[in-house]
Amino acid sequence: MQPLASLEALADPIYEAFYGLKEQPFAISTDPKFLFMSASHQRAYEELVTGLRRREGILLLTGETGTGKTTMCRAVLGALGDRTFSALILNPYMSGAEMLRAILRDFGFVSRDDLRRGAFSQADVPQLVDALEGFLVSLRAIDSHAVVVIDEAQSLPGEVLDQIRLLTAHERDGQRLVQVMLVGQPLLLQTLMTEPMYALNERVTRRVTLSPLPPAEVEAYIKHRLEVAGGSALTFTPDAAALVAELSRGLPRRVNVLCDRALQEGRIEGAVTISPDMVTHAARSLVSALEADAVAPETVDAPAEADAGAILDTYWHSGAFRWRRRALAAAGALAVCGALGYGYYARTLVTSPLDVPARPSGPISHVIRPATARPVPSDEEITAAIDEFGKGSGQLPDDRHELD
Repeated sequence: MQPLASLEALADPIYEAFYGLKEQPFAISTDPKFLFMSASHQRAYEELVTGLRRREGILLLTGETGTGKTTMCRAVLGALGDRTFSALILNPYMSGAEMLRAILRDFGFVSRDDLRRGAFSQADVPQLVDALEGFLVSLRAIDSHAVVVIDEAQSLPGEVLDQIRLLTAHERDGQRLVQVMLVGQPLLLQTLMTEPMYALNERVTRRVTLSPLPPAEVEAYIKHRLEVAGGSALTFTPDAAALVAELSRGLPRRVNVLCDRALQEGRIEGAVTISPDMVTHAARSLVSALEADAVAPETVDAPAEADAGAILDTYWHSGAFRWRRRALAAAGALAVCGALGYGYYARTLVTSPLDVPARPSGPISHVIRPATARPVPSDEEITAAIDEFGKGSGQLPDDRHELD
């Protein structure tokens, strides 16, 4: 059995203390020491390190959310040595000038405090590019070079992507002054294939993709992270690891979430070997937490027995929330359509000229005049109103992480 850190650990609800772990083994972090080299990750690592050491201009790393792209970036930058100046941009929602200021900050050209005090606040893009180029040229005197890594690049505006392309054009004596690694979800590949991005796409020299872990490697992934955290005696049974692989679809972030909750189940039972039942309870507890946030406490029922894959799919995609949002959106659409129809009808009543007959010259005869039909919204008008509503705030957005 894994030795306890202390006798007090028996009463500690935190499983790290109970199992004598040095740190959280399945934390959602980008610490490169936890990077597990699956076949896909090993190839990506070698390709990126080789491309950067050969001073290639633009490299591309893509993968689904949760495959470990940011962790891979930190590991690659760490392999380049202390003579490499690096800028890791994690927030893509910036203008061109903001991006350049962030790069200068990460390179150490300007401090965060200086930026807060307004340094470069009045500088435009050409001035910032001049400052950056001067800094990059100065690195040659100390035999150093610079790398810029931009995460979530699929969210960058087109003009910023083009500005990045122009950065890689700066050279001195045939040597590039800066290299760029674009990192993003598969949508980035589609963006680069569009006509406005043709010039940037042509400059990409290496393209690598991170794939989900195959089922056979999930058990090794779990063991690796436990060993790094100091829990070599703590194990998942083969069947438990296989169930984690099935529920997580091999995505490392999902594996981390599920294993973290499974260890909590093991702490409750006082076990040092995690069984399939504990993994199933962990998955069910994730769904219970999801439903508890969406339903009043008095109406929450325990999750029914269901296929294990369906349980976690509900958690990963937040289906309960999504259908509730769609129902609210549909109700809102009906309300708007009713208001539009009533408004159209009321407007017709107010603006239509009154049909007042002329005074008869002879005796009034009792003739019943047929009522004039008032125009009402047609089906096409109602459909158009619903379509217009859908373009606005009628459809609530789906969840994102969906946090690489």
